[in-house]
Amino acid sequence: MSDEPTETLRDHLNGQRFVMLTSLAEDGRLVSRPMTVQELDGWTLRFIAQDDNDVVVQSEGQQVNLSFNSGGTYVSLSGTGAVSRDTTAKQELWNRLNEAYAGDADDPSNVILEVTADEGEYWDGGGPVARVLGLARAAVTREATGGEHEVVDL
Repeated sequence: MSDEPTETLRDHLNGQRFVMLTSLAEDGRLVSRPMTVQELDGWTLRFIAQDDNDVVVQSEGQQVNLSFNSGGTYVSLSGTGAVSRDTTAKQELWNRLNEAYAGDADDPSNVILEVTADEGEYWDGGGPVARVLGLARAAVTREATGGEHEVVDL
């Protein structure tokens, strides 16, 4: 496989701030909640969370999914969650929003939730004009609209 799909996946992730994180609850239900990306480092995404929060409990050492949406582009990342209590790392990620929401970076109940992705998938329907033209063409021809879709092993 060429690196092009991997680079395209990375391009779709750059600048994304908000994600839906899906984990498995104790009773077997899939649970999703919005998270704010603090850092994207390689294929590891970091979030600030509270130690007793369900997302932390359900994610540590477990498979999770991250989904992004930006206009006509959709991205899904599958990976493993891990929790870090590294105070220095928390301070580097800390910002005013974290402070307003969670207090002080030195508070031991604040942790970093890391998700290291091992697979990614994206769907890119193009810009708004391309999507409208694709839908119009599909309505006339009864053929599926175009777009780009790739599955990427990371």
